Amino acid sequence: MRWNNNTSRFVLRRMAQLLSDGSRLDKVFKDKDVNLVAKHLKEYSGEAVSPTQVYNHLRKWRQKWARISKLKDLSGAMWDSDANSIMLEGEQYLGHCKNHPKDSEFLNYPIRFYTEMDAIFGHAMATGRFALRSSEALGVNQADSVAAKVEGYAFNHVGGKRKMGNFTEDEMLMLINMSDAVNNVANALRETGLAHVDPDLFLAVMEMPGFSKEALICAYTFLLDNKA
Repeated sequence: MRWNNNTSRFVLRRMAQLLSDGSRLDKVFKDKDVNLVAKHLKEYSGEAVSPTQVYNHLRKWRQKWARISKLKDLSGAMWDSDANSIMLEGEQYLGHCKNHPKDSEFLNYPIRFYTEMDAIFGHAMATGRFALRSSEALGVNQADSVAAKVEGYAFNHVGGKRKMGNFTEDEMLMLINMSDAVNNVANALRETGLAHVDPDLFLAVMEMPGFSKEALICAYTFLLDNKA
């Protein structure tokens, strides 16, 4: 699934709409909500979309919201409600972005999809596994995620037998920051890899059994585009 602004906007707006009618007092998403949005996105985009992909994409935006919430509390930061922007003065802005370059997308510039994120994550419902409380199967949403394994360890070991929904916002932010740190290390390792192509790569890929020729070509092209 190749996410772009249109598909991200579609998912965030649909999720926000599920809460806008005021019928859900506890502000909790259920698995069926994610399943429904995945179905609608498939109809909208024409691509095969699974509930797991939608869930993981929402989780990405949840992490962005946690970062935005932290940045709004920076000393000296001013909130522009008209533009939905976190404003810093010149020297402070330059100094912060130098030390935290990834924060630049949230500072002194209108935050993309802020209204939708606020509607979705600006309540206590946005904790743990998005507080999904339905018995309907959603798939192995976090099984293959390094960050999820960090969160899972923390949930099992921090606070003993406490349920996920009982964690405070500070604790949730701490766990999300732990996940971000692990992901940053993984990204750094990928970025520092040697950017070369092994001469045997083509045969190694194309001779893999059990896949169509088109799928193997896609895999080979991806490796060429991401040499590191």
